[in-house]
Amino acid sequence: MTPPLHRFGTTTVLFGGELAGKLDAMRAAGFAETEFLLRDLFESLRGVDYTLGVLRESGLRISTFQLLRDLEGAPRDDIDRRLGIADRILDLAALCGADTLSIAANTEPHCSGDPGMIAEDLGRLGDLAAARGLRIAFESLSWATHLADYRVGWEIIRRLNHPQVGLMLDSSHIGALGLPMSDVRDLDPAKIFVAEIADLPRVRLDIAEMSRHYRLLPGEGVLDLEEYLRALEAIGFTGSYSLEVFNAHYRTSDPNEVARRAHASMTALWERAMGA
Repeated sequence: MTPPLHRFGTTTVLFGGELAGKLDAMRAAGFAETEFLLRDLFESLRGVDYTLGVLRESGLRISTFQLLRDLEGAPRDDIDRRLGIADRILDLAALCGADTLSIAANTEPHCSGDPGMIAEDLGRLGDLAAARGLRIAFESLSWATHLADYRVGWEIIRRLNHPQVGLMLDSSHIGALGLPMSDVRDLDPAKIFVAEIADLPRVRLDIAEMSRHYRLLPGEGVLDLEEYLRALEAIGFTGSYSLEVFNAHYRTSDPNEVARRAHASMTALWERAMGA
């Protein structure tokens, strides 16, 4: 089974250096997509127009625009302000040519876990996205206050049933909690907008610390990423496979070498999973 190279992407945070060099390295290695960060847009002193030009010239599609945080279940006296911030971030996502904005599950200690409130907030966000023809990809974080388990997040998305709101899965968050990769087979593939891939080491670290600093390329850690891919393919997932690896070691290495190594790791993972 041939790897779907047109669906392989990676986030800019994998690499060190300036944005143009990162995007060039991705394209040269064979990646077709990138996760684009809000900070990427404003990183260069040459301005936003320059950055947008660099992005266009790269030919890379944006799999998702990163990132909105700490919205769902926020205090009722602050939710309108937070939705206002989301509204502006959606404008920036559209400016970059993205069709999807990702939102990470709320990690604030006092946010509400009420499913009805969370669904209402995500529905309002979905309406803001729909006005621009965009989608919202909700990601369960392994250290989130209430929605760490992707299966719990899925139940809220399923019941909400908003056409513009779906999931962003992340193998590292699933694996960090020891949750079964196989339960991905219970999800609706049409509601999975992006599937992120990252491996993890076998270490005794705080989950957030490990996730933010010690992720690994596929095959360099201990997660059953083969089952993750098999589960996604078994249900007919047709979206983006995106590497999201946070690790200073990679960022201090040559971007071109890191990109080649990253793309090779994705291809090798696919071949192991699919028995190619």
